[in-house]
Amino acid sequence: MNAEQLCNLGFQLEGRAPGGESGGAWFAISAGGERVVLKWSADESMAGRYAVLVPALDVLRSRGVPVPEYRFVRAVDGWTLSAQQVLPGRSVPTWPPRLVDRMIECVGAAAGIAGPPPSQSLQGWGEFVIHTLRVGEEGWAPHDPLRAHSDRARRIIDIVESVGAEAEPSWFPTSGLVHFDLHTDNVLALDDGTLTGIIDWEGACAGDHRYDLVAFAFDLDGHGQQIWDRVQALVEPRVLRAYVAHMALRRTDWAIRHRPEDVPRQLSRAERTLRL
Repeated sequence: MNAEQLCNLGFQLEGRAPGGESGGAWFAISAGGERVVLKWSADESMAGRYAVLVPALDVLRSRGVPVPEYRFVRAVDGWTLSAQQVLPGRSVPTWPPRLVDRMIECVGAAAGIAGPPPSQSLQGWGEFVIHTLRVGEEGWAPHDPLRAHSDRARRIIDIVESVGAEAEPSWFPTSGLVHFDLHTDNVLALDDGTLTGIIDWEGACAGDHRYDLVAFAFDLDGHGQQIWDRVQALVEPRVLRAYVAHMALRRTDWAIRHRPEDVPRQLSRAERTLRL
């Protein structure tokens, strides 16, 4: 995509949107004068994923969850371009109790909502979770980077694989819509603690919506907040342990491959949470 193509599609590019891990979002002005967030994927098949995801988000919004409306989705020359509503607020690393309560409500609201499949090659959510724990997922949750990194990282991946070896697909229900990347950079709030947006839904899928509770708690734990007592009351122990192992793998691998300076923090967090 380039500025001329975007102009032909009715968008005037402004600049890169802040935050997030991939940096793949841009601000633009639509033909109608609205400020939007543009995202494009190097795959036209993403348009098919949006065809399932956007109606699911409409249902979630109708339940009071502040998710953006998608104004435009189109496959263009091998790419998929989307334009979504800009929501107010900013990400906050430290959450007051009322904001935590609100997020737990929003995750609960995702129950019963259908979504795209978690993987094209695996049958369902349970198989997907176990496959990731046992052998990894190429590109975003591989095991080899941890094995090659250090003794500490190898101990973590040994635990992750042992958790996967003991788990059964039936433990992990497909109960709703899973954001799948729920961390503080993807949640917006006002200074008074009002939740104003949950963004970056491109990786969302059908699965156990409670996974997002674990991802949320895992991220806040990394910011010095302990909310595991809230999550432990909502997720049975064997499922909680599997989802914690899943998050420990994902976050540690990401740091090893993309943010080496963050590896010590991620290793410590993985060790700490795997003892829950």
